[in-house]
Amino acid sequence: MKTILDVDGLSFAYGRKQVLVNINFSVSEGESLGLLGANGAGKSTLLWCLLGLLRGEGSVRVFGERPGASACRRVGVVFQNPEDQLFMPTLAGDLTLPQLNRGIAPEQARAGAVEALGSAGLAACAGEPAMHLSLGQRKRAAIALALIQRPELLILDEPTSELDGGSVRHLVDLLRRLPVSKLITSHQLEFLAKVTSRIVVLHEGRIVAEGPAEAIVSNQELLLRCGLI
Repeated sequence: MKTILDVDGLSFAYGRKQVLVNINFSVSEGESLGLLGANGAGKSTLLWCLLGLLRGEGSVRVFGERPGASACRRVGVVFQNPEDQLFMPTLAGDLTLPQLNRGIAPEQARAGAVEALGSAGLAACAGEPAMHLSLGQRKRAAIALALIQRPELLILDEPTSELDGGSVRHLVDLLRRLPVSKLITSHQLEFLAKVTSRIVVLHEGRIVAEGPAEAIVSNQELLLRCGLI
């Protein structure tokens, strides 16, 4: 299977504080990979390195290229706080804007926005501003925004953060339906077990385990050692 993200020997430090140490993993086309780690394990720093926002030692290749404008055009990103991405007067406006920037005609862009919101169960909210929605709805809207650009890899950073049980269920249903390759960071075991097939465990900046999602989330000794239970 084709590798679309390859990380080889990645290390990163903030000054003298080593945050990532010799990180090695890959994501294959069509795969849904979970990046599991407690708060402070280094997950967010790793994502920033993958996106080229931080530069460390070692190698990161996204679709065979170093992180940059060309490679990142093929990647959709959903940040932990949807407010970082949703700022237009309406949700339809949020999803129309990136299409207009790509030269798509306004009517076609508007239709695409409504369709994407419908796929996230938010068609009725197209004319609403993000601030009027629940956090769970805003999270799904942020995913729809990422998907409107038709990425080949979708990266989600702690998508269940601060969500209630019902909102998590809606999110699980949405992610399971998406055919795009995914890299999902979280410290929620049950959630990752439902939406990923393989999990990499990050602890104190190092990868300490990797394997099928079911095997990882049932490894009580590992989870206890990494502060996940």
